[in-house]
Amino acid sequence: MVDTVLMLLRHCASLLTGKTTHAGFQRYTTCLETLVAPVPDSLPLANAAVLPLSLSTAASGLFVQLGLPFPSLNPTPTGKTILIWGGSSSCGSSAIQLAVAAGLTVVTTASRSNFEYVKSLGASQVFDHKDPNVVEDILKVLKPNDVVMDCIGSAETQVACGKILGQLGGGKLPILLWPQGPFPENVQGVMVNGLDPGLVNLDVGDAVWRQYIPKALAAGRFQAKPDPLIIKGGLEKVQEGIDLLKAGVSAKKVVVEISAE
Repeated sequence: MVDTVLMLLRHCASLLTGKTTHAGFQRYTTCLETLVAPVPDSLPLANAAVLPLSLSTAASGLFVQLGLPFPSLNPTPTGKTILIWGGSSSCGSSAIQLAVAAGLTVVTTASRSNFEYVKSLGASQVFDHKDPNVVEDILKVLKPNDVVMDCIGSAETQVACGKILGQLGGGKLPILLWPQGPFPENVQGVMVNGLDPGLVNLDVGDAVWRQYIPKALAAGRFQAKPDPLIIKGGLEKVQEGIDLLKAGVSAKKVVVEISAE
């Protein structure tokens, strides 16, 4: 008899369910079936751990709020371009790849040190978010009815994204955090809910987590990015990880190794 160990990628849902059995800071947790996917042998589990929250959050913005076509290994070009503000962030890294897999052309923002990184994920053009003319420069490459997603969610990025979307014709602006504005009258800021694909819009959860991600990871068509910044030492190191995250990391995802087993 051969024992088989299946490594799983999963998204813990305690933030919305309120159940401690769904919480992530413990050795064993219960996850929603919709938000579980197998991890291929070629992908270290610590690397896979960077994906769950960013994947679900990006999927919520792109497929729940913007209604884009579901991702595919062989996407049909839509003719649309999406601006993903904050492409080197955790959410932005997943959003770029999902948008490309949905048939969109992606332009994004990042610091100059991360230009090549976001291009490796599929972005066709990158703009320096610190450039004082960044909004005007981005508008030069977009066209009416293109779409925008804010994967940072700060007051400054919300205003910049709202201004850009307003000049493209308006519509929904998915934002990583609570909408603050002010926005043009034709722009509706909406906060993306990373647990929506697993709790409400199950068709989105199924399309991304069950149908696309297992095949894309196995085929090397979806990268587990950004790379993990691993903190060893178990549950007692969780606060250290939170402090590090609060201090700020760039193009990295803090991962606390709960157990080496």
